[in-house]
Amino acid sequence: MSEQRKEPGFVRGTFLDPVLIALVLASIGLAVWGVYRTAADPGDDSGLTAFLLMGASVLPVAWSVLRVIWSEDASVAIMVALVRTIMVPIVVAWPPAIATAIALYTPAIREIFDSTRGDWRYFFNADDGSLLNQSLWLGALVGMLFGILLGLGLSVFVVLPVLAWFKPIGAAKSNMLLTETKEDQRVAKSSIRMLSVILMMTFGIPTLMIFGREEGTANSVLEAFANVPRFFEEPEYYYGDVMFVIGLLAIPIGIWLVIWLKRTQRPDLAKRAEYGVNALDDRIRWQQQQQQRPQGEDSGGSGDA
Repeated sequence: MSEQRKEPGFVRGTFLDPVLIALVLASIGLAVWGVYRTAADPGDDSGLTAFLLMGASVLPVAWSVLRVIWSEDASVAIMVALVRTIMVPIVVAWPPAIATAIALYTPAIREIFDSTRGDWRYFFNADDGSLLNQSLWLGALVGMLFGILLGLGLSVFVVLPVLAWFKPIGAAKSNMLLTETKEDQRVAKSSIRMLSVILMMTFGIPTLMIFGREEGTANSVLEAFANVPRFFEEPEYYYGDVMFVIGLLAIPIGIWLVIWLKRTQRPDLAKRAEYGVNALDDRIRWQQQQQQRPQGEDSGGSGDA
């Protein structure tokens, strides 16, 4: 009798993935390359160099989050993606940060920095504290932050929508929706797909309004609406106002979608009660069902007697 193959645990399945390890090694090489570009670029004008120094760790994070789409059961994939969004950046941000710190202290690079004391080179300045602190601690912290933000964005805008549209029953189970009957499955599919849209709007609307407000030219909401037609004449000047207006108009749509979802979805009250995540009205419904069940059983029992 053949032994059943044991699935790897979360830690092994996440951090011992060969592709993730290869991407961590690649992020180390990119970070070192970024240090050499920094030394050769006193003009401080390359976005690529900034990414190499502080953002290379997002590569393994992106892979680790996205691969749940095909490597995990749909009923747990989004939860695994969210856990990896937090855990993976905390680990993978350190190797490139350490490599950056070591590269900065190689004699050739340190000589360049010492010869330009007082001048900023991207994030580093020999007169502004220890280069070790600037590269190691700041590099790791920024790498973690970028990784968490990217992982969250991928979870909301890629992982959940893909699961909701291509593996809707499994995704619905992850949200504790009923999937027992064909009618339950039909409602569950529409509910989980709508939930994915609502979550994208939850993050997208504030982003549009904040960024649009910063980049726009209007001083009031009415002026922003008045500037929308001007976008077609000077898009590079009025695009911020258009983004703000789109975000503002999307708010009532989002509210309507939430109300629709709340009225149409069929939550698994028993399972949600088990985990303590029932909403207030669902908690009341579940308590009423629990109170009515013994009465029905008693009446049924008396009829059989």
